[in-house]
Amino acid sequence: MIIIVGERLNSSRRPVLEAMQKRDMKFLLEDALKQEAAGAHFIDLNAASLLDNEVDTLRWAVPLLQEKLNIPLSIDTPNSRAMEEGLKSHKGRALLNSLTYESKKLESLLPIIKKYRPYVIALCMDEKGLPQTPEEELSIASKIVNFFDREGVNREDIFIDPLVRPVSVDQNSGLLFLESLKKIKRNLPEVKTIAGLSNISFGLPNRRLINRTFLALALKQGLDAAILDPLDKKLLTSLSAAQALLGKDPSLKNYLRLMREK
Repeated sequence: MIIIVGERLNSSRRPVLEAMQKRDMKFLLEDALKQEAAGAHFIDLNAASLLDNEVDTLRWAVPLLQEKLNIPLSIDTPNSRAMEEGLKSHKGRALLNSLTYESKKLESLLPIIKKYRPYVIALCMDEKGLPQTPEEELSIASKIVNFFDREGVNREDIFIDPLVRPVSVDQNSGLLFLESLKKIKRNLPEVKTIAGLSNISFGLPNRRLINRTFLALALKQGLDAAILDPLDKKLLTSLSAAQALLGKDPSLKNYLRLMREK
């Protein structure tokens, strides 16, 4: 079964930003509980838009969300200080979202990873920027995994993200991701793979159609996890059907359960 990271508690969304600014836990908790009920395995929490107030927001929000949720959080920030605060406040193993193969980023996050032992999302990006071929994506993924091997981080705890880019910018973006995903799964079978699904449809009409079609294609190439909106019922239905067709739903239990509920 694919691992779902619920994407909705992101401060780039105006209602979420306003709720965080007002310390409106009722709003945040209701949204998080809906995502959990819809099937999310992690709730992504991003307070980066609050800038200087990000650390305090995570210190406030993480424990309050965990009081009611039965699933862990994905702490989503580029700020190592905010990341440590989020992980320190988290009970159990969180998901660190995310790092890149850039020396400064690795140096700032490695001590935090060793101390708190979160699961880790690692983006296929280095000092040179975004890779342009599946071979380059695999090369960066291999360097990340080898780095963590040396540092004692289990491969099973790593989620490699080949980086979904908008097809509105480059019509070959979807194909690049799918080919990269295929190579990574073939060469690094112990690690998990993940996609920020909605990036693929940025700037296009009927984004949800693009998202759910792309998700089905990515599942065929072995995608293990996706950051998505679990409240998109058509997306979840498409996910269930794709898993049934790919032999990833024993006895079709999940698909049949979903159809009964509908």
